[in-house]
Amino acid sequence: MDSEDKSFKEETVGKKFLIVTVISVLIIFPIAFVFGIYYFGILGVFNLLGVEYESLYSLFLFVIFYFLLGLIGEIVIKALMILVSAFSINNIATMLVEFLINFLVNWSIISFLNLLMQSIHISMVTQVIAASIIAVIEITLENYTKKKPS
Repeated sequence: MDSEDKSFKEETVGKKFLIVTVISVLIIFPIAFVFGIYYFGILGVFNLLGVEYESLYSLFLFVIFYFLLGLIGEIVIKALMILVSAFSINNIATMLVEFLINFLVNWSIISFLNLLMQSIHISMVTQVIAASIIAVIEITLENYTKKKPS
């Protein structure tokens, strides 16, 4: 009886290449999809709010840096929300605190990137509006996935 349970070392070079390629695509595609959503979302919000940027490449760099700093920001948001959830406050107050935390983290990231990057110029009012929009979207999506029936 032939067993097809071979270790990765015993596979042919072609099968190894195929396995590595498929796994790479399965990892890279979702990351690229999420990045594309961020890129086109921020592009749309910036166009609506009249943000000045030198090129699409500078906007691309802004989104990359925002995405990376946003991952760190999400850790901060989750940690603070765990602390907030320890207090028994009503649902509306919890949502307001969650909005405030999300807003402040997003605003700090946008302000930092505006300060860091010379190729993008975002006014203070636009920073506040963009941070508010992003915070509302994040809270809405997070609460939707929490309340979604299984």
